[in-house]
Amino acid sequence: MKKLILAIAIAAIFVTSSVVYAGQFGPPEPAAKEGKVSLGVGYFYSSAKIKPNDTTNFKESKMTQNQAYLNLGYGLAKNWETYLRVGAADDKAAPGFETDSPRAGFKSDFKDSYKPFGTIGVKGVFNVTDSFGIGPFFQASLYSSYEDSASGTNSGFSETQTVKVKNPREINLGIGLQGKIGDALIYGGPVAYWVKNKTEWTGKLGTGAVYTASGTDTLVLSTTYKEKNNIGGFAGVRVPLGKGLSLEVEGQMKSKFSMGGSLTYAF
Repeated sequence: MKKLILAIAIAAIFVTSSVVYAGQFGPPEPAAKEGKVSLGVGYFYSSAKIKPNDTTNFKESKMTQNQAYLNLGYGLAKNWETYLRVGAADDKAAPGFETDSPRAGFKSDFKDSYKPFGTIGVKGVFNVTDSFGIGPFFQASLYSSYEDSASGTNSGFSETQTVKVKNPREINLGIGLQGKIGDALIYGGPVAYWVKNKTEWTGKLGTGAVYTASGTDTLVLSTTYKEKNNIGGFAGVRVPLGKGLSLEVEGQMKSKFSMGGSLTYAF
C-alpha cells in the first residue's frame, strides 16, 4: 500500500508540474514532536529562469543547482516546528558568458562547484479533521558566492571573461494542505517566492586592445538577477518507513520545475 501511494504521488507531481531554488518545504505537519528533534538528509535539484535588471548588457538565463544537505528540526510547540538546514550546492547558468560575434572560442555556460549554503524555516499545522490539515510556512536560504571564467577572442584579440554571482538568496512564504491516507501524508499548496543575486561581469582584453565603452583594456558591468514570476506551487508525499523514519518526495513549480527527496528520523 505504501509503495502504491508513493508511486501515485510521484506521478501526480509530474502531471501537475506542466500546469503549475530553496529545497523542499515538506508537509505542514512537523516531523519533530513538541520539545523533540528530528534529523534528516536530503537532495534537491533546483531549476529556475532568471532575468536581469540590465537587459542591454545581460541576458535572461536558466539557473540550476544540485543541493545536498542535513536538516535539524525542533518542535517549538504542539504542531509547530522550526528547522535549520546546512549543506552544499553547485551553480550553473546557461548562457553565462557573452559569445556573440565578433567573439569566438568562448564556452557559453557558467559553472562552479559545490559550496556551503544555509536555510532556516518555521512551519505548523491546524488539523481541521483527523485526516485533513492546513498550515503556513516560511523558509529563507542564503548561498555562497560563485565564480567562473572563460577565454576566447574578441575582434581577433585575446579576451578573458569572468562572471561572479554574489550570495544568491531566496525567501519562500506559503500555505500547505495535507491529507492522510493510512500512515502516509500527501500534501501541496501555493507558495510566494523571491529570489535574487548580484552578478558582475568583467572582460579583460589582450595587449593593444581597448573597449570602446571604457577606453581601457578592462570592462566591468553588474546587474541584479531575479527569478521570473513570484507565485508557484508544490506537491509531495511523506511515507513512514519504520519507527521514527520517513521518506519525503516533493516537486515544485515556480519559473521551472524542481524536485527532491529526503530521509528523516524523528527522536
